[in-house]
Amino acid sequence: MAASVSTQPKRRLRRGDWVETALQAIERGGLAAVSVEPLAARLGVTKGSFYSHFHSRNELIEAALESWERGRGDTIERFARIEDPAERLRQMLREAIDFSVSGRSSVHVVLLGELGDARVRAAVARVTESRLRLLTRSYRELGFSSQRATDRALLVYAIYRGLLQIAREAPERRRGDRGTDRLVAEVSAALVDPVGSSI
Repeated sequence: MAASVSTQPKRRLRRGDWVETALQAIERGGLAAVSVEPLAARLGVTKGSFYSHFHSRNELIEAALESWERGRGDTIERFARIEDPAERLRQMLREAIDFSVSGRSSVHVVLLGELGDARVRAAVARVTESRLRLLTRSYRELGFSSQRATDRALLVYAIYRGLLQIAREAPERRRGDRGTDRLVAEVSAALVDPVGSSI
């Protein structure tokens, strides 16, 4: 019996489809996983489709990094719209800790292992800088001196990055919801609640 063939026309791929598929590949296997033929197979098209959007694999990687960075910028803007700086900090901490202790895979975590690539290093540095800038601004709005706000922002970000690493090195230390709630409360009590005293 002959296999049925779909008569529906295939959707025309956009540049963004390739970028999204490249990001998924990076999340699974780093930059090395961004290879034209496997991505084309995943999308159900030939390599010709790729070359109608990109001149090279490097161009696709650069577009994927730009897309990833833009997405992080959108998240930062979402937090920046929270008017109360203490509430802004609490929500940033909550989301950062929830993600970092979950052990979920992410493009960001994978890119931290690809910092030998200058393009990755630059993109990650810009994202880190924008996050630190918003954290610092939030502490300044709470009355901290410029230097203390900068130091406090760096401490918060170091906690986030440290928890990311622990969750991947030692999965048995991942916390359930109640454990995460306690951790958020502890970090908030230490780094948000006692505000405004100057050093």
